[in-house]
Amino acid sequence: MPKLKNETLLLFAAGVVILFYLLPLVIFGENTYALIYDNLDSYGAYYKILAESGKVFFQMDSTIPNIMGDFSRNIYPSEFNVITWLYLLFTPFQAYVINQILQHCLAFLGMYLLLRRHFLREDENSLIAVGVSLAFALLPFYPLVGLSVAGQPLALYAFLNIHNRSYAWTNWLIIILVPFYASFVLAFVFFLCAMGLLWLYDLIVKRKLNILFVFSIFLMGSVFLLVEYRLVYLMFLDNSFVSNRSAYSITGYPIGQRLLASIYIFIFGHVHAASLQQYFIGISVAFALMIIFYKKSFSVDRLLIILLIITAAISLWYGFWAWGVWTQLREKVDILRTFEFSRFHWLYPLLWYLIFALALCKIAQSIRWGKAIVLVLVLAQCVFLFYSSNWVSEFIARHPTYSQFYSVGLFEDIKNYIGADQDSYRVASIGLHPSVAQYNGFYTVDGFLPNYPLEYKKQFRKIIEKELEKNPGNAAYFDDWGSKAYIFVAELPRDFMITKDSKYAINNLQLNIDAFKEMGGKYIFSTVPINNAGDDGLRLEKEFTDTQVDCWLSLLTSARQYWYRTQGSQASENVEYASKSLWKIYLYSVK
Repeated sequence: MPKLKNETLLLFAAGVVILFYLLPLVIFGENTYALIYDNLDSYGAYYKILAESGKVFFQMDSTIPNIMGDFSRNIYPSEFNVITWLYLLFTPFQAYVINQILQHCLAFLGMYLLLRRHFLREDENSLIAVGVSLAFALLPFYPLVGLSVAGQPLALYAFLNIHNRSYAWTNWLIIILVPFYASFVLAFVFFLCAMGLLWLYDLIVKRKLNILFVFSIFLMGSVFLLVEYRLVYLMFLDNSFVSNRSAYSITGYPIGQRLLASIYIFIFGHVHAASLQQYFIGISVAFALMIIFYKKSFSVDRLLIILLIITAAISLWYGFWAWGVWTQLREKVDILRTFEFSRFHWLYPLLWYLIFALALCKIAQSIRWGKAIVLVLVLAQCVFLFYSSNWVSEFIARHPTYSQFYSVGLFEDIKNYIGADQDSYRVASIGLHPSVAQYNGFYTVDGFLPNYPLEYKKQFRKIIEKELEKNPGNAAYFDDWGSKAYIFVAELPRDFMITKDSKYAINNLQLNIDAFKEMGGKYIFSTVPINNAGDDGLRLEKEFTDTQVDCWLSLLTSARQYWYRTQGSQASENVEYASKSLWKIYLYSVK
């Protein structure tokens, strides 16, 4: 009974820590710092536009015109996606916050159930089970991909239950529901491949067919395909759709470089599925391996060793996916060129935290002060994860807050100045992510879509052709990939986050304005002055900015100034960073 009570206290403490981790989202509201890369610059606009389009449930041949062209509804997230429903039922920021709360809470629950049921069943391992589950829940998950990473422990818990012939209805419910809140193409196609390999191992080595286990794999896969039926139709059944992905150029690299890439991802993980194992998890594993080698307990600790071998194999697969010899084959096979089969690294967080748990167990059982060492390692990892959170990372990077990034008030002023219905003209952005304009209701010529018609990419290239000629790096970025159809300008950096305190200016802009007009373009939002605007067929209409200071942002700016001074860095913040918008928009119209 005392042990059960202690575990309850540990669970309560973990819940308090998760609450504290999520607290900035509630306290600061839209003034909180949110991940911009592959998040606010893309998904944040997709879901809002879809929810406001009134076409969430429309038929397959319907279109949504806001982003770039009048593209198929099938490009956008499924109506069966939980995040889509959150954006339908709540304001965009409320949906964003609720999604994050669900992500981190379900991540903790899933990992805790998985460890206690299948890996750490002994009572003396309760601290490790709760501590590792908490650490996993504090990972900086990509917010708007749902349970693609955060839900893997919960899914594995259900699959292992069925694998071990426990057929409770809750296991089947998890397998059916997870596809409604996760991405098949990003993560779970690889997760299901791993389950398939486990089934093959049973079949070949143990001579066990385990029909219900293989049925569970096909069941989840089938539900995923039903949820993503629009994407399946678009990619495999719609003969009129030719994706920009079909023109991806594959660069092959020498074997030495790819080996270094494999080593790097094994140590540091991947940004899209951060596992953050490089410090304290790495130390734990090193300790555990030394103990295993000293005691020669390879057979006893074979699961830990097997999981390490699997992570190393995934690292090699990732690295050698771009190996020159292999890329020659990928160039000849369309599916190998358009689909990233290297994404097994999306399993890294799950694998590394299982490894972390097993390593900590080995330390606790084998060293005199093992439990104290375990406690220190768990606490250190949790502190490191707090420091690595999306909120803190964006704060330290001096990036805009959620409200500053989208700057609703500023773009409302621009909309009112233009006066016409937003669907009657299109805009493009320079020095700014197009998602900002899209979020504010503007119809754009430019945008960031992973999957859109190849023909549109060719048309858009005409607008920026001369600018690409001046910068081979930008040309390769657009031509070889091109999911970001942005107005690349040779005189500007490619971060599209040029705030109003910058000193940048464009002196020799060369856009094809006729091509821009042919695609419906009427206005350009630029965060920097275009000194040769008249020569390029543009006319400056007005400058827009917002100097109103927000009290919360003023406090955060002061905190960041103090933080940089304590680090011995020059604090470059000024009152501009405390204003409600960090952009100064020069509104240009075509002549």
